[in-house]
Amino acid sequence: MKLLKYPRTLNGGKVSGSCLVGDHLLVAGLSSIVCFSSEQLSACARGTQAVKDVQQMFEIPGLTGEKDQIYDVFATETHFFVVTSRAVLWGDHWREKKASTELKEFWAISETSACITDVKFDPINGVVFVLVNKSATENMVVLCDAQTALPAGEIELGVSKPLTGVVDPKAQIFTVICADRNVAVYQYTRVSSQKILHKPLHKLNHYVQVDPLRYRINMSPQADKLPILNSMSGSSTPAVLLLDRKHNFKVSTSLVGHFDKCQVLKYSPRIYRKTLKSGAKTTYNLAATAGFDTGSVVVWNTKRLKPLLNTKCCPDSYITDLQWTADGLSLFAFTNSGQMIIFAFRPEELGEILPETEVEAGKKSIADLDPLSPTESLDSRSALKPQIVQAGSGGVVTKSSGRKKVAPTTIHSTSMELNTPSYSVPRDLKRRPKEASLPATNKRQKHDLEPMDFLDTTLVMPGISFSKMRLATPKVRLSFMYKSTEIDTLAMYVKNGSGNEQTPSVLSLKQKELGQEKTVFEDFLPKLITICTAGSNFWSCCTEDGTIYAYSDTGKKLVPPLIMGVPCSFLEACGRFLLCITSTGQLFCWNINTAKLHFPPNSIYPLLNPTLRYSDDVLTRAENITMCTLTTSGVPIVTLSNGDSYMFDKEMESWMLINDSWWAYGSQYWDTTQTTANGTYVGENGEKLEKKSHSWNSEAQGMTDIVKDNKSSILNYLEKRTNDELNRKGRARNLQKFAKLILMKEGYENLEEVVTLSHLENKLLISLRLGENEEFVKLIIIYCIRLSEMGYRGRLEDVLQWLYNDGKYKKLTVADLSAEELLRKILVACADIRHVQRVTTSYATAIGLIEDGL
Repeated sequence: MKLLKYPRTLNGGKVSGSCLVGDHLLVAGLSSIVCFSSEQLSACARGTQAVKDVQQMFEIPGLTGEKDQIYDVFATETHFFVVTSRAVLWGDHWREKKASTELKEFWAISETSACITDVKFDPINGVVFVLVNKSATENMVVLCDAQTALPAGEIELGVSKPLTGVVDPKAQIFTVICADRNVAVYQYTRVSSQKILHKPLHKLNHYVQVDPLRYRINMSPQADKLPILNSMSGSSTPAVLLLDRKHNFKVSTSLVGHFDKCQVLKYSPRIYRKTLKSGAKTTYNLAATAGFDTGSVVVWNTKRLKPLLNTKCCPDSYITDLQWTADGLSLFAFTNSGQMIIFAFRPEELGEILPETEVEAGKKSIADLDPLSPTESLDSRSALKPQIVQAGSGGVVTKSSGRKKVAPTTIHSTSMELNTPSYSVPRDLKRRPKEASLPATNKRQKHDLEPMDFLDTTLVMPGISFSKMRLATPKVRLSFMYKSTEIDTLAMYVKNGSGNEQTPSVLSLKQKELGQEKTVFEDFLPKLITICTAGSNFWSCCTEDGTIYAYSDTGKKLVPPLIMGVPCSFLEACGRFLLCITSTGQLFCWNINTAKLHFPPNSIYPLLNPTLRYSDDVLTRAENITMCTLTTSGVPIVTLSNGDSYMFDKEMESWMLINDSWWAYGSQYWDTTQTTANGTYVGENGEKLEKKSHSWNSEAQGMTDIVKDNKSSILNYLEKRTNDELNRKGRARNLQKFAKLILMKEGYENLEEVVTLSHLENKLLISLRLGENEEFVKLIIIYCIRLSEMGYRGRLEDVLQWLYNDGKYKKLTVADLSAEELLRKILVACADIRHVQRVTTSYATAIGLIEDGL
């Protein structure tokens, strides 16, 4: 790379914006615009042309008055637009007219208190987005036609003051970042030059640290990554997040090496490729960033955590804008003091530059949004309607409200009405004696036990005649529908009859294609159907008496009806597995493809704290089961109303604890701000309760952020459900009391440290058993860094010795990764920590990572 600082000061000592059209580089500042040849400037930086030979192509002076100045400029092949704080000006045929170009008023505001905060341009649809801040309660984005200069739509933002916008290279969405830290994504469709429709598409849950200034952000050239600058989500240090558009704007990468607040992020317009040592080829983007506190320019490879280049090129000023050339080999940086700095890269430094057809192919890989119709165009201040989730057995188990059901109706929610468990018990059951001091009353307590006579109690199966565990069962509904999560076009419809041969129940699978609905298969059952579910290639339902049916997608019965003997409380399917929990707590899991039991039948009785809830043969209330589900590998997962969650391990044939609400109180790696409803815990003083990791290791912090932001993680989802229960029970306020009182007690000084390690160790073990391999690799590196910082050399050596495997580390595979590679990752991550350098050095020498100095 070569760097050139242009010797002349531009635009009277200030550069506020720039744009690149072909070979023409337009630079704006104060009241004038100058134009250079980008090819000549790049040649000067490479040393193939003298700097003195480079002259301005032309200059357009005197564009604004004394009380206003130019904040930005953008242009097309025929028109160019000048942005000031009060108006947007434009001129045509700017290349031919040069300095004699006469500007016209494109769009202006009349209110004295209003101002333009940003202007963006969509060259594909010819739409100009003008972000206007009018008052405390009235803010908007005006959508204008670039040819007629007339407003064609308006996005009302209300009290949210827009700061900057991000244009989609695919010309379908527009992102607005507001001063109240909200980030909203809108879809827009140009109907005509007078009308542009829009509707809110997403409200991103990424709070950003903003300042009242213009940010300069663009998306990746293939339109798949949306940058979020200075994000504070789950981190005390502002980070740059890259959101994946293909996966509902989930975080794909965090650029955590930017220690200053970032103001500019510009993607290179090309895609790059590099061949790894293993022979595999990887493609990536390059992005350049700059902050407004220092004059540093940072270049990133988006597939790496650390910066590719970090240079402080102007210590006496800050960067106001960055521009990449069309070939992706040169980068122009402009400072607030009117300086221009040119970075010229050699092709081998950045990687192989792919042709522009690869960028177009990347755009085509993104699904096109359906054009908006006038009925779909909503007011931007209205809330997004939640998607309807059809009835299924995977809902929260709640107690029946007791209200009389007037008439059975179709239910379109995951919550269903339940029959309360039976409280009938044998008369010979031991009763809890009444205290003599209590006054006698004839009023029966709610849910008191109802004694009744059982015939031949010594001969009948005790698991059926009398169970110490009673679960609620779904009520019979007249009709309901279950929609497949695998294929959106398929849905199972149930219409219950009378439960006998006279009027059988109708079970039908229907498919919608091109607006038409056809019946795939239909079955008639002389029983009442309560629950339906679907796997990857099968459908299943159960009846009121506990009979389970399984069908293929075409209606063929895969197994004979399974007789449970008691009603089913849960019926769940995932992949090729089917899970059932009966009302007596029996757990069954089958592999439908092989028609075999996945593991021996078990019970959920151990999860309900039997030692605490049951004594002297008397039934008492236990925690409710709030969720029962399956993973794709056939692992049952159960959550309770106290916030704890469990998994059943078929290898050890026992239940294992995944989440304990105790860790939410004490672990530094538990994010209490995340809930399934995207809410936050709020303390008594209104401040958000958020634990911070005390690790100063940037690599550990970056991995922690990636793990926390992984929306597909099972562990993260279960921790959110634990937060839901703590929030529901009002325990959130106890977090502050815990920090203030418990940790200050004598003998509890290291409690938080111990609980943190316990939480990390459990997440490691669970992620390994769940097959979450990528998450396991990040967690074990975080865990080892944490051990090293705390000085736990013994535990760290246990981990290293386990991977070293008595010298057979090359033959060991952990989480689909060779133990040698994982060992190298850990040793590199912990190499700079002095507490454990003797331990890490010995293992690094043993595996050949470093040479033995002796």
